[in-house]
Amino acid sequence: MKYIESISNDVYFNLALEEYVFQNLTDDAYFMLWENDSSIVLGKHQNVFEEINIKEAEKTGIKIARRNSGGGTVFHDRGNLNYSFIKNYDKHSFIDYDSFLTPVIAALNSLGIKAEKRRTCDIAIDGKKISGSAQSSKGGRILHHGTLLFDADLSLLEKMLKPTEGKIESRSIKSVRSTVTNIKEHLNEEITLSTFKNNLLNALFPQGIQKISLTDEQLQDVRNLAKSKYSDWKWNFGNSPDFSYEKQSVLLNEPVTVKLQIKKGIIFACTIEGNILPCGDIENAVIGYRYSCGEITDRLKEINSLNINNIENLADCFF
Repeated sequence: MKYIESISNDVYFNLALEEYVFQNLTDDAYFMLWENDSSIVLGKHQNVFEEINIKEAEKTGIKIARRNSGGGTVFHDRGNLNYSFIKNYDKHSFIDYDSFLTPVIAALNSLGIKAEKRRTCDIAIDGKKISGSAQSSKGGRILHHGTLLFDADLSLLEKMLKPTEGKIESRSIKSVRSTVTNIKEHLNEEITLSTFKNNLLNALFPQGIQKISLTDEQLQDVRNLAKSKYSDWKWNFGNSPDFSYEKQSVLLNEPVTVKLQIKKGIIFACTIEGNILPCGDIENAVIGYRYSCGEITDRLKEINSLNINNIENLADCFF
């Protein structure tokens, strides 16, 4: 097994790096450690609009990314350490999570962290989640990756992963909400994430592991993949399963109901109910556009018949 440490803290680059190693470096098994700046990462089959607080995410400008594996939505920041195992496997045999989780849990235990497996693919301390993981397999290769909450901003995590208001109906894979904690809170000594990362690597591979770096040409391929796929709106938002949305609000002391049909992240149908609104004009203005706070706000501002000073309050009725 060889070790690759990412040179970037960009979520799009790191997801592309994982895929590049998974698809192209098939000569050996690989282990990776990487950190991302503040970002939200969804499972491949999830509905981004159902999983995160879209309004807050757009306000903060936090990056939203979709990975190649299944599972639920997770929050990343510089207090979160991500790990990846990439190796061959027998396509005719069953691959469970234990073969990957067991060494990680053992390594954590050796560092004085009372971690244990919880559910199928989580790691917890005293019942509180510190790690979730997911897998993807193709062509006799398997990718297992997971998070390790070390000193993450849990208040921002809770804020960003708060579901959007309103009623959503879809066939997407739903995240399982869990009580979380940081590893740092359960240590007997004050250490940095960098020290924790080195300690974890040494605990996982006490005999040492060969560290390799990608060539400039390979890194450029990774950057190209990050740009063409992982930072692309269609991949991150447009791949959300089709869904319907309904929300009842109060605007200028009058009830307002918004009903939407969303396909590939685009508003396909819209029904507005409200006595104080030019409902038909609003419906025509937003149909065919991205289901985005910024996009809808811009479209509402262009409606001449809309006599409302605070357009943002009307836009909130859509989320």
